[in-house]
Amino acid sequence: MVKLEQMRVLMQDQSVLILGLGKTGKEVALLLKERGAKVEITEIAENQRILRRKKELELKGIKVFIGPHEKVLLKNKTLLVLSPGVRLDLPIVKKARSMGIPVIGELEIITRFIPKENLIAITGTNGKTTTSFLTYKILKKSKANVKLGGNIGIPLSRLIRTSNFNDPSFKIVMEVSSFQLETTDNFSPHIYAILNVAPDHLDRHFSMERYLNIKSSPLTRMSSDDVAILNCDQDQVAHLTKLTEAKVIFFSHRKNPEANLFIDNKSLVANIGGHFVRIYIGDLDLKKFHSLDNLLCAVGIALIEGIDAEIVHKALVEYKPLAHRQQLIAKIKGVNFIDDSKATNEAAVEALIKTLDTPAILIMGGRDKGGDFSSLRKYFPGNVKGIVLIGEAKDKIRRQLEGTFPIRDCRTLGEAVRVSFSWSKKGDAVVLCPGCSSFDEFSSYKERGNKFKEEVKKLKEEIEKKTTG
Repeated sequence: MVKLEQMRVLMQDQSVLILGLGKTGKEVALLLKERGAKVEITEIAENQRILRRKKELELKGIKVFIGPHEKVLLKNKTLLVLSPGVRLDLPIVKKARSMGIPVIGELEIITRFIPKENLIAITGTNGKTTTSFLTYKILKKSKANVKLGGNIGIPLSRLIRTSNFNDPSFKIVMEVSSFQLETTDNFSPHIYAILNVAPDHLDRHFSMERYLNIKSSPLTRMSSDDVAILNCDQDQVAHLTKLTEAKVIFFSHRKNPEANLFIDNKSLVANIGGHFVRIYIGDLDLKKFHSLDNLLCAVGIALIEGIDAEIVHKALVEYKPLAHRQQLIAKIKGVNFIDDSKATNEAAVEALIKTLDTPAILIMGGRDKGGDFSSLRKYFPGNVKGIVLIGEAKDKIRRQLEGTFPIRDCRTLGEAVRVSFSWSKKGDAVVLCPGCSSFDEFSSYKERGNKFKEEVKKLKEEIEKKTTG
């Protein structure tokens, strides 16, 4: 690793422009400023949160420009850093590249500060947040010196600024997204896991081929000292082994001669580097892991890191799932209300449908990400009793599912909650499972999930008031 003093020397001649003043942009700015760079930020949005960050950074000597990303800001710059939400096809990004200015993101920044041996990265279309959090919890249970960050909501730059890397056992478990990976050239963790791939963010990446290339790019930079963990139940992922020199660990839902980790009856079986382990999982509520992919991958990483099987089992028993992921939030007159706001693509909706053991009404819709909802047609007839549509994508979803599930339209999430409840009966479930991003109406899937909870709470209070009145 480059020592702090060396990094300050390396950064002193750098003049950096950062696009985007979100959490990541702010932390990258502070990191680079502390390491000696001259830093400026440009941000289009203007709200109270942005203005507070602007004031904070300007007190640190960092210039912040609010307004359009003007190309003139590139003058004399030696580096352009993009926040994860910033598109590569913006005019200022194209201009920077034409001027020979390197264009990178936070993941590429951290490769200059942290040795790869410290990095465990997890990606996939669905389940990467749960798997990252579960992996972190298992390692933490073993009293490992470990931090959690990345796309899960904790900027990696903040971890670099606040962590002590003198401990060679120090690890960062990071969730990484395609938005982060597309601005990397050298990012290569010691352990890299790909849970699954399915069409997602095609409104940004344009094709499944490009999306898969972005997700798999770190594999091409890994060495024989590194470890890749891949899902061998999915051909698109299993075939990625040909891209890498890393040792490959396969996981599977079933007993599979190619798999190093698999489920056998009520046990998770692992054979990693000739070390055989059997962990009993019959006493676990497997639904809290949302997918066996998540469970198998997290346990695989823990075993690679040398965590004892007994500690792994204890961590699995104690694990409490994150919010907005198939989360039961209320029961009203025998109807379960479930928040699965994190289901932002059709593959996540499919995963939810497969878990249904009662009739359900799904609330779907939001901002389209370029997916194909016709893949859900194969689940008709089945446990999906009907679909209530909201948001910008409702016309597309209706067209692609026409002639299958009964469908009703609503203008707001609050209306959708009430329509779904009126459509249901005791023993049914009402599930917010959008299959779309939240950005047509909400700032994040979390805000959307919290709004759903708020509307369900209002409905419950109204019904209780009528009952007692």
